[in-house]
Amino acid sequence: MNADGAERGTVFLKWFPYDKRNETIAAALGAECHFICSLKRRTPWNAPLRYLAQAFKTLFLLWQKRPGTILVTNPPVFAAATVALHCTIFGGRFIMDSHSGALAERWRLFQRLHRLVARKAALVVITNETFQAVYRGWGAQTRIISDIVMKIPHGTPTALGDGFHVMVICSFDPDEPIAEILAAAAGLPEVSFMVTGNFGRLDPELIGSSTPNVTFTGFLPDDEYFALLHACQAVMVLVDTEDTMQQGAYEAVSVKKPMVLSDWRLLRESYPCGAVFVANEPESIKAGVRNLIEHYDEYLAGAERVYRERVAIWEENCRFLAGFCTETPAGEEKRPSPSPHA
Repeated sequence: MNADGAERGTVFLKWFPYDKRNETIAAALGAECHFICSLKRRTPWNAPLRYLAQAFKTLFLLWQKRPGTILVTNPPVFAAATVALHCTIFGGRFIMDSHSGALAERWRLFQRLHRLVARKAALVVITNETFQAVYRGWGAQTRIISDIVMKIPHGTPTALGDGFHVMVICSFDPDEPIAEILAAAAGLPEVSFMVTGNFGRLDPELIGSSTPNVTFTGFLPDDEYFALLHACQAVMVLVDTEDTMQQGAYEAVSVKKPMVLSDWRLLRESYPCGAVFVANEPESIKAGVRNLIEHYDEYLAGAERVYRERVAIWEENCRFLAGFCTETPAGEEKRPSPSPHA
């Protein structure tokens, strides 16, 4: 019971202003979803202050809620460490939803803390077998959940006009080949490229060198973003790092759109149809888009098949997580084990 005498429930926390993935998982589990952030501008220099403030906000929220199960997004590992501290003091257990960025080089300095928190977690959710091997090597219990099918509303339709329109989903992180995408767009003047995300993080010279068929939309409100997803003909999400599952791909699958993805093994295995795979080079990206246009009906049918497959996998994972979250820590020996193939 919590302080008000209500049953201890489940909450999902992320140290970020907003994330559709968290919202989707929380809704599927009947959990409360909380985004915890401080300071509008995020820089490496103000990170210690931000993390300290967010740790206090997290502890205060959890002290009020006293949930039985807490899901927490990693990175940053300090969010999961804060949740682990709460569980040590007040009880309950936590699931660490660990993204590919958690094992990036910039977090290596905190790997001892990462290992400790992973072992204390009741479960670590990861996106692929490579990361599963790492966490199991640390002594953590894992479950692969790489497929999130989101409910993306239609809202007000967006009229894009004639032609072929590619929505390029970006966060402008260092691992995204933005320059190569813009160079490819320059060679495809008949195709419209709508690049989403906060382009204030991009080199102004690169923006200035873009061709007229490229539109930087900026960070869009949900209704405009979702309307663009529904209106475009295809979605492009490219990344330079292997073993990275992308939320932009989840979103594209959720609206049954063909995709242009980086040619990595994990992505090929995850999306066997409905996607064109390209090297992160201008010529390869151009060839991929042309191939998609030429065989568009085939890729569109493939996107429909992928959607149906992913819905089935997502529903299975939801059942597992829901069962896991509702069990009490005392019954841990009776807890359903992650499926061996997962």
